[in-house]
Amino acid sequence: MTNQNMKLWTGIGVATLLASSGAVADQHRDEMMTSGSHGEAQGGEGGEHQGGEGGEKGSAQGGEKGEHHGGEGGESHGGEGGEAQGGEGGAAFSYFAAGGEGGEGGEGGEGGEAGSPVSAVKSDGAYVAMLHMMQGHMMAARELIKSGDVAEGRPHLTHPWVEVYPMADAGLESRGQDALGNRLKVLAEKAGKVQKWSDISQEFQAAWVGLEKAVNAVEGQSASSVSKVVLSLTKQAVLEYDEALEDGQFVAEHEYQDGRGFVLAAQGYMKDHQAMLKKQNKEAWREAGKVLDELQKAWPTVVPPEQPAVPVSDLYSAQARLELALAPYLY
Repeated sequence: MTNQNMKLWTGIGVATLLASSGAVADQHRDEMMTSGSHGEAQGGEGGEHQGGEGGEKGSAQGGEKGEHHGGEGGESHGGEGGEAQGGEGGAAFSYFAAGGEGGEGGEGGEGGEAGSPVSAVKSDGAYVAMLHMMQGHMMAARELIKSGDVAEGRPHLTHPWVEVYPMADAGLESRGQDALGNRLKVLAEKAGKVQKWSDISQEFQAAWVGLEKAVNAVEGQSASSVSKVVLSLTKQAVLEYDEALEDGQFVAEHEYQDGRGFVLAAQGYMKDHQAMLKKQNKEAWREAGKVLDELQKAWPTVVPPEQPAVPVSDLYSAQARLELALAPYLY
């Protein structure tokens, strides 16, 4: 993996420096570390997960039996009340740290301490980001299975249920979207039996429609909230890309593939809200789109290339520039 210095997180205050010179500010290292180390999990074992306050939701059956792709027997748990407390998205959800207006503050000192638990109940933005993260996993699964890489695609069908749902569970329940959980569970349980796309297309479509309905349960998304969702997804994508690398080579394909799915999800979400973003600040929308396209170039194919298409340091810089581009909507 890259040196931990590259995993610091950058705020608007240093975005310009990073964009222009690639400089790393040591003062932000602790902020990145405390905002949720990627791949860590909370309690339980064998892929079981818990959502809300207490109560097992069951373990995903199938190709990977609910294992987190970060290692054998990996775990993924949400905190009480649908809080994100580490694991996938732990750092990325820091954009929705408690303390700001409507429960959504900026990253770190802006509206909330970095690393504070983020609630899918209290934060519409975090809730929406979690749902689009699920869709990113599903995009990776669909692309792999349809291309013939069925064995590679199966585990991604389990990830929405195992890795993200525990964080979103309470948020879904509070918005009357309880039915989604069962659809995701069915998708995960049938993953191991998939031999071709038609084996899972019906369950996939049911889960996808359920996700779209759950997203639409949130009304009146602001340009600020949309921007934070985009940043949350791309931040997690960059972390996944970094985690997939060892000594300049991709050693964890699932991490790479998840990152690709998250960037595609971010692009789709931004496109869905382009009319609002363009109306508020057309130049910011245009610049953010350019940086998103640049980020996406790191994932030229669903199967990792032999050599990284983009150095991970460039991705961290691009993510800082995306935050800078979206700043007019955020502040």
